Amino acid sequence: MPIEIDARGLPCPQPVIKTKEALEKANGEELTIILSTSESRDNVLRFLKNSGIEIDKIEEKNGVFYIFTKKTHKLSNNVKQEDYVCSTTQITFGTTIFINKDRIGHGNDELGKNLIKAFISTIKDLSVQPRTLCFMNSGVKLTINGAETVPHLKNLEEKGIEILVCGTCLSFYNIKDKLAVGKISNMYDISEAMLKSSKVITI
Repeated sequence: MPIEIDARGLPCPQPVIKTKEALEKANGEELTIILSTSESRDNVLRFLKNSGIEIDKIEEKNGVFYIFTKKTHKLSNNVKQEDYVCSTTQITFGTTIFINKDRIGHGNDELGKNLIKAFISTIKDLSVQPRTLCFMNSGVKLTINGAETVPHLKNLEEKGIEILVCGTCLSFYNIKDKLAVGKISNMYDISEAMLKSSKVITI
């Protein structure tokens, strides 16, 4: 049975890293690599070629790319992540989710808080992953120690999803020392992340 690697929505070089990890565990099996951008496809193809892995076929269905390899082998060379970072124009592809409060919608606060927890816990199971999560205003409370959303956010961060947390907002709520996940950021970096994204979704 082929080993399937679902790298849809992941920023470069994460698709290459996931492919490398699969090759290290493989015992000659074929690989099926699923990608959501042509840049990631080209990056993974270049990595496979450099690693001496033969390609069986490449397919595209509804904007999703599939790379099928032939029999694989263990890697004999070290892979440098910097060799597979996409160019600036390539990195801009992807979705940024902008979370500006610790609940979803208006009305009942308890319901709103339950909805935001459900939303964040669901992201990891989606077929297409965001590139960046930005937290501002009371949304930063979802990233601190004790928040039920932290384990889910850590899981997303481990998958290569960038998490930017407004430092000014943390200071305003006096919780900067309680940050548990993500990178303390500023208005410039958060604005740049949104402007570089092909899509921004506000929650």
